Amino acid sequence: MKRFHSKQAAFTLTEILVALFVFSVVVAGALQVFTFLQKATDSNDKQIQRIREVQMAVRQLEEDIRYLVPRTRRDEYGDTSPLIVGESSSVNSYLEFTRAGWRNPAKLSRSELQHLKYEFVDDELLRHHWIYVDPAQDGQELTRVMLTGVTEFKVEFLEDDNWKEDWIIDRGTKGTMPEAVKITIELNDFGEIYRLFPMADFASNERGESEDENGRGGESGPGNDGGTDVRGRR
Repeated sequence: MKRFHSKQAAFTLTEILVALFVFSVVVAGALQVFTFLQKATDSNDKQIQRIREVQMAVRQLEEDIRYLVPRTRRDEYGDTSPLIVGESSSVNSYLEFTRAGWRNPAKLSRSELQHLKYEFVDDELLRHHWIYVDPAQDGQELTRVMLTGVTEFKVEFLEDDNWKEDWIIDRGTKGTMPEAVKITIELNDFGEIYRLFPMADFASNERGESEDENGRGGESGPGNDGGTDVRGRR
């Protein structure tokens, strides 16, 4: 009797090569998808971080101007500075003033007033502030980078229905306050951001000269109505 032996099926070299090629294509595609998703996630994280940075900077600026007070300042030479001073026509545009409501949870020996200065340097918006309003007591200056990627920082002051790009008064004189301040910040990724701040009339209650630097002045609240956008909304 004849016996029949079944032949075992085996892959040929060609089939193995084809299978390896298909597998490599699938793996390469999966890696590309993974890399794309990873880059998209990183990009989203950076975008979220950037948005948060812009929001925090604008919020800080709004709070500072909202708590602006009519407090003149004596520089290191004892000369009196204006209530508010700023300029947009120079290379490094800036805005300088004094605000109230500086929190003091550690109960340090300082006023709740804070003199500060926003300055545009290179592509950064810097915020300078001093421990004491009058630097003759302590001239230590603290600086923080508020925004990066800034292409323009423009400050405008409203007086008699005219917008001016500077508000500089000779030292030794108090001068007057503008009717409003408009801030324009241009970013290289988000474009222009601008805020309009109407100024309160401090002419009838200027009390800055009698402020004791170690007292608790400035607790009465903000000095103006706060910021609005260009359409006048709060």
